[in-house]
Amino acid sequence: MRPYPPNSPRAIARVVALGMLIDGVADQAEYALIEQDDCLQALGIDSTLIDAVIHELYQDLDLGGSMTRTLDQRLTAGDLAKVLAEISLPFLQQTLLRGMMRVVLANDELSTGEARLIREALVQWTSDEGVGHHPIPANPPRRRAADRAAQVA
Repeated sequence: MRPYPPNSPRAIARVVALGMLIDGVADQAEYALIEQDDCLQALGIDSTLIDAVIHELYQDLDLGGSMTRTLDQRLTAGDLAKVLAEISLPFLQQTLLRGMMRVVLANDELSTGEARLIREALVQWTSDEGVGHHPIPANPPRRRAADRAAQVA
């Protein structure tokens, strides 16, 4: 996938677009939410930008006009990590996470792919201090200490 400037509207919109597409196709409830959501509007996200980013995403992944597999099946953890890493400012991470949660729940369902995207964002953007709080700027966010201890056990 093409890189976007860190914390840019296109980088933010791509994360939102993934939330819309990861389970198949974007639906009208998600588009309506984008036009009404204060969090996303504050980030400069609207349906025109989303459409442009979706088009670029289809080009980058060589999807053509349709998908035989969902994005959840196509995207690796590394792909998601790269996309999420383009959002590095704590305020943007917190605001975008709230907006993403609203978008993925717009149709009152949470698919496996949507849950995976939210989980990856939480893992990448969360430290012991919360979402968007990086204890040492040079270190990427990590799982909480309690979660790390549970994984070892």
